[in-house]
Amino acid sequence: MKRKNLTVIFGLTAALTMLAGTSVMAASFSQFWKQSSDGSWYVEDNAGKRVTNAWLCDDAVAENGKDVWYLLDQWGNMVTNGLVQDGTGNYYSIETEHNGYYGMLRYRSGNYDGIYLDLESSHAGAFAAIKNEDGRNALRQRYGLKDVSSINNNNIVYTSSFGTFEEDYSGTYQYRSGPTWSGMFTLTKIDKDHYSVSKNEEGDVRTAMLTRDYDYEKEKQDQPIFRISGCSAYSHESDLNDDGYITIHGEQLYTHGLHYEGDVGWEAAAIYDKVYG
Repeated sequence: MKRKNLTVIFGLTAALTMLAGTSVMAASFSQFWKQSSDGSWYVEDNAGKRVTNAWLCDDAVAENGKDVWYLLDQWGNMVTNGLVQDGTGNYYSIETEHNGYYGMLRYRSGNYDGIYLDLESSHAGAFAAIKNEDGRNALRQRYGLKDVSSINNNNIVYTSSFGTFEEDYSGTYQYRSGPTWSGMFTLTKIDKDHYSVSKNEEGDVRTAMLTRDYDYEKEKQDQPIFRISGCSAYSHESDLNDDGYITIHGEQLYTHGLHYEGDVGWEAAAIYDKVYG
């Protein structure tokens, strides 16, 4: 196999004992990883395109270097089998435990669940291939063997080639404890600093523009803050008004700037949970 780095970086930090009683430097996961509702992991590049049918090196995280690899099937899902054989005929072992390294190619020789693996250390075409037959046999007995020869062995992808990561907050957010009409914000990314937004309020759709406010963000030491502007007219109270703002915390959206018609006062509005996108 010829081969040269899933916030969320995932925010996951790994610590796996490769040699009995010996810990190695933890690997980190880049922010390009995402998780499906069924629990499977996949990678999207900066254009939002899923990486499929490939060996993937997660080298967008500098400390990973060229050692941290994952195998992605034809749908882009991370392969997680304990023993695989690719189109070269080489055997490889993938971490099966949810220990922070789940799905990562085992690449350091050592004991894994009591099985010693002698692994190729050079990047000369078969990096991390299992060299000892007793190790392969023990893995086969424990995990069985998954044939991954259908995965294109020449499709080598590096997350470092994706460029600077840009989070995408696009999606639909629903008011946490209210009826649907009062809580359907839909954000659509224009670029990293601008989103268009629409909101259904009692059957009427309001639209506006969101612009990233870095100065206020820095002052608050908060999650991304977007100023609201260019709102379409609406006659009732709303949390989508010019001069209001929106903060985003992971999968939650907070609106600020709710005011009532004729009221000069402003107050924080509501919390919305991301439900789509």
